[in-house]
Amino acid sequence: MDRREFVGRSSLAAFAGLSAPLSRNSFGILEQALLATNKGAESLATDDEFWLEIRKAFVTSPDLIDFDNANTGPTPQPVFSSYTARGQSLRQAPSERFDKMWDQLDTVVRPDLATFLGAKREEVAFTPNATYGLNTVLHGFPLERGDEIIVTNHEYPDMIETVLQRQKREGIVMRVIDVPDPDGNRLALIDRLEKAITPRTKLLLISHVSAWSGEILPVRELVAAARRHNVATLVDAAQSVGTLHVNFRDIDADFVATSLHKGLGAPMGTGALLMKTAHIGKVWPLNPPSWDTTKHPMDLYEWCGTFHMSGYLSTQDALRFQRRLGLERKQARIRFLGDYWQSRVSNLSRVKILTPKHRSRSFGVASIMIDGIPSEKVAKALREKGIIVQDKSGRHSPFKNAVRVSPGIYATTRELDRFIAAIKALGS
Repeated sequence: MDRREFVGRSSLAAFAGLSAPLSRNSFGILEQALLATNKGAESLATDDEFWLEIRKAFVTSPDLIDFDNANTGPTPQPVFSSYTARGQSLRQAPSERFDKMWDQLDTVVRPDLATFLGAKREEVAFTPNATYGLNTVLHGFPLERGDEIIVTNHEYPDMIETVLQRQKREGIVMRVIDVPDPDGNRLALIDRLEKAITPRTKLLLISHVSAWSGEILPVRELVAAARRHNVATLVDAAQSVGTLHVNFRDIDADFVATSLHKGLGAPMGTGALLMKTAHIGKVWPLNPPSWDTTKHPMDLYEWCGTFHMSGYLSTQDALRFQRRLGLERKQARIRFLGDYWQSRVSNLSRVKILTPKHRSRSFGVASIMIDGIPSEKVAKALREKGIIVQDKSGRHSPFKNAVRVSPGIYATTRELDRFIAAIKALGS
């Protein structure tokens, strides 16, 4: 039995338009904005008028300023429209149309995402989010009692809980290395890793970008160091895909997991797990399918019951929007916005920026603290003014007091001025 026989679907159904790319008119706002300028990325970064035009391609709240884009990035309207159209067609005849969509996922979308991420199509599994992909490896990587997993103190808290569960249940050992302070040497983390590795160390979990502070960690160097000691590597790229350049071949990790609904702007509930082929079948899956996976080996790590097909298919539209807008333009804008607000609060005596400023370690997203005011109260006070940030002082946080600020590409300096004024009122 193969997977199509398992779900009992017919491949005869047709669904007009669902396998075709979006029409040019769907991207009209983006196209017009780009055609109306001849500025380079750095010049456009400071041009609020250009980004206000780009903002028209999204649906935003009229009464909220969302500076928590690192949590879930906004989905462009043409991508969301495509997603809802697919969902509408699917719900009309699920058992008929699912199979046709799966063909499209395999032949078009999977290779497109693989190319974007610098992977082979047979290394890519679609997952609901980064958490699912990371849990697949952390739960399923073959370990024996006494074997070690090394993590940094900036890893996502749910992943730490997964490792601690294996520790309680199986006797796996978790070892923690600390990320250097913002004014420290970023490469000191590599030395800390190599000192922490023992003959029992089997796996390293490392974030590409810290979910706590937005700091860029030296993943390539850490992966290379781990490989020298025959330690496998799992990279959490939830915060970097769609915002930074992420290439599976270049990073050379054994596994990379990411969410596609953050920087890439795909529909919520979409992610991907990349796995080197040497590990396929050796890592235990979270939800093993009951069909023959010989033809599609990554089915082992993709099946999760109800399958978010319309969301995964719409990844192709998010990729198209991303490529047309351009990663260089996005990066330049986010850096500009970060520099803008950070330079205006950094001189406040009670405000401390917890994220390094050097471009090798940050790209605009940053966390701050206000001395004497718990971050929970800071986040609440800002929310009362219609500004959304995220309290980052929770369990397993490297910070006792921190809020993360992550404006989207179309945030304006006027909105940042409102945020700056609110911080000054709190921190003066």
